[in-house]
Amino acid sequence: MIKYYNQLERMAKLILILSLAVMAIINIANVVSRYLLSTSLAYTEELVTNLFVYNTFIGASVAARKGAHLGMPIIYDRLNEKNQRWMMFGVALLSAALFLVLLRFGFTMARDQFNFGQRTPALGLPAWIFGAAIPIGGLFMAAAFLVGGYETLKGKR
Repeated sequence: MIKYYNQLERMAKLILILSLAVMAIINIANVVSRYLLSTSLAYTEELVTNLFVYNTFIGASVAARKGAHLGMPIIYDRLNEKNQRWMMFGVALLSAALFLVLLRFGFTMARDQFNFGQRTPALGLPAWIFGAAIPIGGLFMAAAFLVGGYETLKGKR
């Protein structure tokens, strides 16, 4: 399972690199257009905002596996090492469950966008392309918390 997640994580990092590069290029093009042509590119805000949603979930999943999210150590610091691992495992399971719920409802939302033929306002793209960020993000996050929880329990992290 961890071997497959490592491949998924490499893909996530590649997606992050590419989408951040696209976001930077689009924003720079918009700034240049505003100053040289005195007009803004209408689609840039829509595209950058939606790519940011994808990046948020995918980037957070990379951090989740490593346990890099903020926490409240009030109870955690008072536990011995074995109980700390069990607590982190429990937190990982609860977090994974939350993101599986998000995946389910996000899938329903994206499916409805597809079925109703919704389109984005500026680009006229199918809305489900950007709506799919929710279930895809839920999948990445759930997998990251499960793998991270397993690694914590086994003492690998």
